[in-house]
Amino acid sequence: MKEFLLLLRENIEAYGSMSPEEMQADIEKHMKWVEELAKNNHFKHGNPLSPAGGTLSGTAKLVTDGPYIESKEGISGYYFLLAESLEQAMELAKGCPTLLLGGKVEVREVLDVSHHD
Repeated sequence: MKEFLLLLRENIEAYGSMSPEEMQADIEKHMKWVEELAKNNHFKHGNPLSPAGGTLSGTAKLVTDGPYIESKEGISGYYFLLAESLEQAMELAKGCPTLLLGGKVEVREVLDVSHHD
């Protein structure tokens, strides 16, 4: 099977206005989705990301804080899934609870660049 990275791009406005109970319900949806993926041997790894961070850009290696409050979306976490193809990975990603709150899920194949002799 191939490995795919799913980057979770949350709708910050929707996520920021959630009550603690709604946040817990969202976490439980993610856990249930991951359990189903794992049961079918499609889950490898995943974690949430801290909202604190920085961005490097340009040849001057300019460092800025981020994500920004005026942003509409931010990367909140990631999953590594196992699938036979990009099409299958995209189909699996459709179940991600991030989509239910107006977020986006970017799906990218992880390329194996190891050299086999």
